[in-house]
Amino acid sequence: MGDDQKYPEWLLWFSEHGVRVLILLAIAFIAFVYSRSRSNTEQRLDAIRDSVQFEPPRSYAPPNLDAYLATDVTVRSLTVHQAAYVPVYSHIYYDGGRPYLLEATLSIRNIDPRHPVYVSAVEYYDTDGKLSKKLVDRLIALGPLQTIDFLVERHDVAGGSGANFIVEWHAAGPDISPPLIEAVMVGRSGTNAISFVRRSEPLPGWMATQ
Repeated sequence: MGDDQKYPEWLLWFSEHGVRVLILLAIAFIAFVYSRSRSNTEQRLDAIRDSVQFEPPRSYAPPNLDAYLATDVTVRSLTVHQAAYVPVYSHIYYDGGRPYLLEATLSIRNIDPRHPVYVSAVEYYDTDGKLSKKLVDRLIALGPLQTIDFLVERHDVAGGSGANFIVEWHAAGPDISPPLIEAVMVGRSGTNAISFVRRSEPLPGWMATQ
């Protein structure tokens, strides 16, 4: 009776090929585990590499003008002498006249890739046109593509909604690109935030009236 017993075909196939199937499955599993482990290791290495390379921006500190002093030229030796007006807002109004306080950054960028530009004055005026503070009162140099920033903090409300900067700048020749001068205003109140940028306007007759 045992000789006539029939087994399912799949059982017979498995008894004949089962060892090889198990070996292949084991190899596939090991390969899968290895690839996942390698992927996780690479991700961890990338994360470590990014954390090492990333340097958070430093907190603002007023520029040390001594590091920018122009020692090889004078204002009289520079042939280009221009002035720029930069609108700044220490606050704006909303909701029927409520003040919304803003923090402003004055950015003076030398966009010429080969020549320096020079700044002899940065003056901050309030809404009434009165001089509030002088941020630059000597000749300083900005090298090619160099930038200098000045901050008007949020709690400094002396300027008002109509504040402005006057920037006097110089160059050694008319073929040198004028600096890019901007004021960037940002503000936040609760979950609301605002930011906008104002560019400078040239003041051709400024020196004639000073």
